[in-house]
Amino acid sequence: MMNQSQAFRFGPPATPKIVKWTILATLIVTFLSIISNALFTQVFHIPSPQYLLSLTTWGIHKFFIWQFISYLFIQPISAGGISMPLILHILFDIYLLWAIGSAIVQARGEKHFLGLYFGGALFVGLIAYASLFFFGSFLPFAGATTSIYILLIGWAFLFPEANIMLFLLIPVRAKWLVFGLIGINLFLDFSNGSFLSFFVTMGAMLYGYFYSVLVWESLSPFPRLHEVEKKMIYAKRKWAHRFRRTPDVEVQGSKVYDFKTGKAIIPDEEFIDACLEKISRKGKGALSIRERYRLWRISQKKVKS
Repeated sequence: MMNQSQAFRFGPPATPKIVKWTILATLIVTFLSIISNALFTQVFHIPSPQYLLSLTTWGIHKFFIWQFISYLFIQPISAGGISMPLILHILFDIYLLWAIGSAIVQARGEKHFLGLYFGGALFVGLIAYASLFFFGSFLPFAGATTSIYILLIGWAFLFPEANIMLFLLIPVRAKWLVFGLIGINLFLDFSNGSFLSFFVTMGAMLYGYFYSVLVWESLSPFPRLHEVEKKMIYAKRKWAHRFRRTPDVEVQGSKVYDFKTGKAIIPDEEFIDACLEKISRKGKGALSIRERYRLWRISQKKVKS
């Protein structure tokens, strides 16, 4: 188990397959779309993959629903085309995706990487579309930065006390670096009037926070929020328990099985007793349709006999 008091090592010893495939798909789609952009727009005079895969109000109104996810694999380019800052930005995003994504997969599993990265992309995509529509903007929205913010928040929940050497000189706790970085970005976006960026970054922060608290049932790195977070987790458990399906009596407590269905069978008398106990604990509504049907069949048998 990782000692959080030690400096965090950026770069995992092994890269999970899901992270490898995500990085590979991102690099291939990103560079092919950038390279072919001029060919499609200036030679063929049709929308390029760069525009078709980015999130746009035009595309969503044309029912290009894939744009809610495909924008992750596209980087916005300026009129000048490919530039060194663009390449460095792509490589930095890929590096964070590799380092942070691998750490999350190793700590929580592939399912939670998918929930954070791609689930967060869908959530942010909906916010981006709503913002574009509200502001009447026809500009494309693209890039993996917001989903990487979500991964960073999840990572900060997992390793809040890990030290990172800022500028290779200053040790900074992960929780302060991650939330400080996002907070500064929000401040700059709002003060500069970049409201689309502000809303999608805020959406990413909220998604990462609530996913970590409600899905992982983890408390944040900030003790002052723990009381509220405990209430949130309790409310979530209570809500989930209310909608949890009660198992049928027929599959409980029996060692005899039906070879056709593979389900457990219990004798009629035991079944009736179990149903009565279930009704006394949870009410008549707790009985499933199959249980009610079997009770009716048993009653019919008793009438005939």
